Amino acid sequence: MKWVRIISVGLLLIFLQTMVFNNLHVLGVCHPWVYLLFLVCLPVMPPWAEQLIGCVTGVMMDCICSTPGIHTAACVMVSWLKPVMLSRMVQESERIVGPIVPHTAGILPFIRLTTILTVMHHLLVFSLDAWSWSLWYWVLIETIVSSAVTVGVIFVYGFLLHRS
Repeated sequence: MKWVRIISVGLLLIFLQTMVFNNLHVLGVCHPWVYLLFLVCLPVMPPWAEQLIGCVTGVMMDCICSTPGIHTAACVMVSWLKPVMLSRMVQESERIVGPIVPHTAGILPFIRLTTILTVMHHLLVFSLDAWSWSLWYWVLIETIVSSAVTVGVIFVYGFLLHRS
């Protein structure tokens, strides 16, 4: 039953991403990728399972957005980095059970994890989309603005909807 709920949340976020957030373009630099919330908040699981879920999520987003491999690469990177970062941010004695939200991971580790993973994801997506470092300033602006909006949405979800 737990996995049915997790998959349902993932599909709901992908639906919201395609119907709402993909159509939200503020001044051409704000492209929030809120489906990332699904990967950030996934419960702790074996690394291979996390990377498989990240790959499937990325392939789905690539099919929807017509971006061959861009979201897959970014989602697999996020799924690879998340367990490594969690092991460094949360001590072994504080094992996390359930989804990664502020009351399970701690407020400061949740903020750091979310911010770093979101910036890394957005930087890779926009770098691969630009396919040129001659537009580095545009990639940087898109990454900063879009990451701020995405992190804001993830924080609202994490702090308001998952209170202990």
